Amino acid sequence: MYRRGWQSLIVMSCLWIVSAHASERAWQSPDYILDAFYRIAFKSEYIEGEQSIRKWQAPIRYHIAHPISDSELHDNLVAYHLSHLQSITGIVFIPTDKPERANLSIVFTNHARFLDDARKQFATDNVSPLNDATCAANFKVDRNGVIRYAAVVIPVDLARSKGKLVTCVVEELTQVMGLPNDDDRVYPSIFNDQSPQQLLTGLDSLLLQLLYLDAVKPGQDWQTTQAIIRPVLAEWAQDGTIDNAHQAVKTGKLYPLLGW
Repeated sequence: MYRRGWQSLIVMSCLWIVSAHASERAWQSPDYILDAFYRIAFKSEYIEGEQSIRKWQAPIRYHIAHPISDSELHDNLVAYHLSHLQSITGIVFIPTDKPERANLSIVFTNHARFLDDARKQFATDNVSPLNDATCAANFKVDRNGVIRYAAVVIPVDLARSKGKLVTCVVEELTQVMGLPNDDDRVYPSIFNDQSPQQLLTGLDSLLLQLLYLDAVKPGQDWQTTQAIIRPVLAEWAQDGTIDNAHQAVKTGKLYPLLGW
C-alpha cells in the first residue's frame, strides 16, 4: 500500500462564465505564470494547506474501459490527448488491454453508474463531492510524491448533455499529471471552471512544462520549486517561449477537430 492516500477528488462541474476582468495577455507575465503554477500544482480543492510536487516518474500504462458500450470516438479522444501530453511532458503513454497492468484507468460510463464506478476506481465510499460533477479523476502518490496510479471516470451521457465530453477528457487527463487544483483566478485555462476552454491553452502547456522540468522533483516544497522555475520563466520570457505558447500548444490533434 502507498503511504500517501488518494489525493483530493478532481471534479468538473458546469460553470462556464468568463471573468470579465481577465486580461487576454495578463497570463504572459512570468509572475502571473509563477502564481498560477503555485495555485494549480501546490493547492488542492479538498485538501487544506500547501501540498508538495506530485508527478509521474515512469511510463504510464493506460487502460480504457467501456462498461456501457464501446466507442471508437472515446478511444480516439484519449489517444489524441495523451499524445499531446506526451509531447509536452516527455512522459510516455502505453496502451494496455489488461486492466491489472494499467496505472491509469479511464472509464467511460453513464450517469446512472457514475458514482458506483467512481467508488470502485477511487477505492472510496465517500463520493459526495461528485454529486454535482460532470466527470472526475483522482490519483495516488507514494511517500515521495511520485504518482503511482490514477483513474478518470466520465459519464458520457451527462458530459454530452452539457457539451463537455471533450473538455472532460482533456481536463481530467491533464489534472492527473499532477496539476489537480481548479482556481478561477487562473485564466485562460482548463483549470478554471468558469472558463469556456475545451483544450489546453498556452498557459496550461507552460504549467505542464514547468512541472516536468527535470530539476523539479516529486516531494519538493514551494520554496525550493519556485527558486528553480523563476529563472526558467525569465528565460522563456526572453526567448519567446511564453509569447509563442498560445500558438505552439495547438499542435495537438484535437485542435483541428474542433476547428482551432
